[in-house]
Amino acid sequence: MERGELTKRITRAALDAGASLVGVADLKQVEGLPSCDGLRLDAFRSAISYAVPLPGRAFEMITESDPGRFYAWAYKTANQLLDIIGMRVASTVSSLGGESLAVPSSMIVDPVNEMGHVSHKAFALAAGLGWIGRNNLLVTPDFGPRVRFGTVLTDLELDGGSPMDNRCGDCRLCILSCPSKALSYREFKTRPAAREEIFDPKKCSARLKTMKELLSNKPGIGDFAVTVCGMCIKVCPYGKKAR
Repeated sequence: MERGELTKRITRAALDAGASLVGVADLKQVEGLPSCDGLRLDAFRSAISYAVPLPGRAFEMITESDPGRFYAWAYKTANQLLDIIGMRVASTVSSLGGESLAVPSSMIVDPVNEMGHVSHKAFALAAGLGWIGRNNLLVTPDFGPRVRFGTVLTDLELDGGSPMDNRCGDCRLCILSCPSKALSYREFKTRPAAREEIFDPKKCSARLKTMKELLSNKPGIGDFAVTVCGMCIKVCPYGKKAR
């Protein structure tokens, strides 16, 4: 089967499974990307990146002291959906004769550096689904940063996208609104030299731990929900303009 037809079949599988955005990253564009837990990217050639948007109204209900039940539930449920989409896409890849590996959508395997198996954001950027914003998140043209991403790796050579340059301009709303002061303003075209130039994960993590202590007994929130914040997503103009 031709590469273009393979790409079409696999991306259609992601859309049919529930993704709203899907693209392909050529892994040559992310050479040297760190990975954990024994994952070796050199065993693969392409990454299928897909996303599901979260309900916009849930973000409007977020406050600095409480992310709210609706955002917490949407965040958790979106991760579950992404894992299901990943398995569907991986199954399609296998049926087309390729090797595949669905990467868990949200699993911290390196707690020191606050990292999962590998960066879903890096694949989504390389696939052309959005750009790295001032909030260190991927901002999409249609939904802003109000999305969650998943990834399936494959040894098939597929038609890849191209990274988008930063479109945030001089907007600093997310930086000014961050309760933990974890965000810093730096000029960059496509990506910062290192995430630490614009984001301090330890400051962010410290705030989330404090919120967990304050809200762990709130009915309906539960242990998972209080590890989210969402303020930098709530204020993003691109998210507010999402169609």
